[in-house]
Amino acid sequence: MINYSLKFGVSQAARMLATDRDTVKEWAFHFSEYLSPEANPGPGQERIFSIDDIRVFSYVLLYWEKQPDLENIKYGLNAGEQYDIDPIDNLITVITPLFIDMPEDIDETWKGVVFGGEFELGNTFQTADSFKLAGDRLVEIAYQNDEERELFQPAIYNYRHATELYLKAIIGEAKGKKIGHDLHTLLQKFKIIINEEFNETIPDWFENVIKVFNYSDPKGTAFRYGETIPKSELYVDLNHVKKQMGWLSESFRKIMFERYNRFHK
Repeated sequence: MINYSLKFGVSQAARMLATDRDTVKEWAFHFSEYLSPEANPGPGQERIFSIDDIRVFSYVLLYWEKQPDLENIKYGLNAGEQYDIDPIDNLITVITPLFIDMPEDIDETWKGVVFGGEFELGNTFQTADSFKLAGDRLVEIAYQNDEERELFQPAIYNYRHATELYLKAIIGEAKGKKIGHDLHTLLQKFKIIINEEFNETIPDWFENVIKVFNYSDPKGTAFRYGETIPKSELYVDLNHVKKQMGWLSESFRKIMFERYNRFHK
């Protein structure tokens, strides 16, 4: 079971630090001023250690012996040495899962993302924007580091997936619906909507972007898994793709904006 809370009992702490329960309790007693309140609760209450408590214990372990120099250990803790030792950092990384419960002390200085519960990942259009942005950043990194070949697949995958999500956002078929990844079908539905709602037809370059993605990756799996679909050799300039994806994204945004204005008139 994944420990999203990053709360540890005495036995868990002892096991992680390759020591015994009594030693952990002794550490909790001697170094209480460096630990969370739950590390030394009232009588009859279970000890609970935080991830920062484990960091303190990891530092104590480095200097623990039969007759430890407690003052010297405390001197190091006061100096924050527990935050500047690679083996300790590695242990903290090992025991911290990819995602954790929402920290109680989170503030504007924290770097990260909150999601789940009342914090939704975003609607289909916002998700499309995210994948498009990821494609842009990969292209920029590719040209900065001469890694066009290495980053080609993930960049194009992000662009193709963004295109699929933009179409689904306009069509209204998205989350929770198994409508597949066929861009040709999505394009036909999209063209009907543009004609019916706006009495317009889409420009050739716009349609061609979608057709190219569908030709080279009809199921949305080619760039994800490294499948070569086209029988003939094709060449791609990632900066050209990035530019047209910028146009495509902006076009979808204008459609959404026009729809919103019409609905709220």
